[in-house]
Amino acid sequence: MDGLKKIGRFIRNCVELYIPIAAFVALFLIFCFQVFMRYVANNPQSWTLEVEQMCFLWLVLLGACFAQREKAHVSFTLLYDMLGVKGKALTAMLGNLLIAVTFAVAFIPSLRYIWGLMSRAQVTSILKIPKTLVFFPYVIFLGFILVYSLLDIYEEIRVLQGDQRYINKMLNEGKSEAEQAVEDAIQQENGEAKKEEQ
Repeated sequence: MDGLKKIGRFIRNCVELYIPIAAFVALFLIFCFQVFMRYVANNPQSWTLEVEQMCFLWLVLLGACFAQREKAHVSFTLLYDMLGVKGKALTAMLGNLLIAVTFAVAFIPSLRYIWGLMSRAQVTSILKIPKTLVFFPYVIFLGFILVYSLLDIYEEIRVLQGDQRYINKMLNEGKSEAEQAVEDAIQQENGEAKKEEQ
């Protein structure tokens, strides 16, 4: 069972971390190459734009999956922070429910369309890369965000039911980096004080 979890974690990290990192590096290097060829060598390369667009799609869509996993998307929580734990769980659940329904409705038509690009043999104009490969991260994005939204809904239902473990998790996730740093500093001071007492 542990082996399957490790394999699953590795695949998830490949999709959400390693592929976007590779796409970013490729995007940056090709951009630098394009600038050099255009302004120094005076020999612009048309294929670079196609590759940059593909790398950008892969970077943004798969990187968004990682941001969702880490709950690192930008959010404005002025009203949310004023609510109690159950109010936070309810509003978060409504938001995740909206995302889950929208992405579930969009998943199959998007998959059919992108898979249909292959059957119609559609390719990019310069490098002849299959458009299915170019746009496939969108389907992965829909699937991963849908799963993360459903998992979040489950956790929020558990909070509404009063499960203390999920309540603590929600409260910890809602802390800002500054609040977390202050708590860590206090815990460190308390730990040092206990050592001195002993």
